Amino acid sequence: MNESAKNSFQTRKAKPSDLAAIKSGLIDSWTEHARREPTLLDEEQMRNVGVESYYKDAFESDKTFVFVAEVDGKFAGVQRADIQEIPHFYKDNKILYLDDAYVSPEFRGQGIIGALIKEVEKVAKERGIKRIQTRVYTYNKPMQRALEKLGYHMPHSSWDKLV
Repeated sequence: MNESAKNSFQTRKAKPSDLAAIKSGLIDSWTEHARREPTLLDEEQMRNVGVESYYKDAFESDKTFVFVAEVDGKFAGVQRADIQEIPHFYKDNKILYLDDAYVSPEFRGQGIIGALIKEVEKVAKERGIKRIQTRVYTYNKPMQRALEKLGYHMPHSSWDKLV
């Protein structure tokens, strides 16, 4: 169990019974992305993404890991990670890619995302994976700060232009 100033929370592997809460959180997160990046993302399409099938596959895969956090039995956040292969010119081309990070607004700022990422880091060490990678929108300063606090850095960035 992890202690925070306001609440204590627990992290654990997600189960299919967590899917409704995960879906609700992700749709909240994804539609926020669409509102902030309307030239890249369509809010209505984000609302209608097939989260159930995407996560059903995740729960059945040995290359995908999903962790949730709870406060007093209530869903507080989720972190998904997928084993991926990147080009062989990288020193460590087998990575764990962080995706679908979400913490419920009422529980933000309490270290939950850091605790969830540490669960992913344990998986990486168990699997002999030396590199974890993610993508964070430029407006998401809280996530950037959380990653920096955990020792992550940004070796490059992604740039977009619609033509």
